[in-house]
Amino acid sequence: MALATLPLMLSLLAGVFSASVNSPFDQPSEYRTPNCAQYKLPGCPRDFDPVCGSDMSTYPNECTLCMKIREDGHDIKIIRSEPC
Repeated sequence: MALATLPLMLSLLAGVFSASVNSPFDQPSEYRTPNCAQYKLPGCPRDFDPVCGSDMSTYPNECTLCMKIREDGHDIKIIRSEPC
């Protein structure tokens, strides 16, 4: 009896484990829109507070991400407030 339930238990554990591991290819559930209105051109502060953009590029801070958006016209969101 115990031997027959072993494959079932192993498959359940494998399913739980695979669901709890975050894949780098998973889409984040929510992106944050950068607050570009607070930054005045032509320059950005030199503070280092990296953000990961939805284009999978790391920007030194939110202001530099906003400059990229203004230059290229792409709608880039912030995936997380840390390097990609």
